[in-house]
Amino acid sequence: MQKRNICPYYKNGYCTSPILDSPTDSVTSSNRCMGNFRSCRYYVARDEDSEEGLNKYVIEDSQIEQEISFYNKINILDTPLDSECKYFQLVRTEKGLVAHCKVLGRVLTRSQAVLCNKEWEDCPFRNLA
Repeated sequence: MQKRNICPYYKNGYCTSPILDSPTDSVTSSNRCMGNFRSCRYYVARDEDSEEGLNKYVIEDSQIEQEISFYNKINILDTPLDSECKYFQLVRTEKGLVAHCKVLGRVLTRSQAVLCNKEWEDCPFRNLA
């Protein structure tokens, strides 16, 4: 079966070229839109690597700077803690230091951070990783 040579901007009888303000049927011609569309003044060559539709707006997780939400009275540490656990992360915020568990994907309370500091080998969440 032969692939038809149709302009990518030709949709249901309308030209949807990005050059036009809105889709219109006043500039369409079956000879041009379904054949030699590259000569049309409304045709804009697309990059092969360019994304189409909503894919243009998809952001990779690594590009997003995540805001950490927490409660000051139960999450901010009085003193800096450290843990041997590789999933423990100490995060400096404007309000102070908070402990973050990478397995749980959330901020730890003060008491959980102290337990992670002292009893990290017995932590049940490490088995989930």
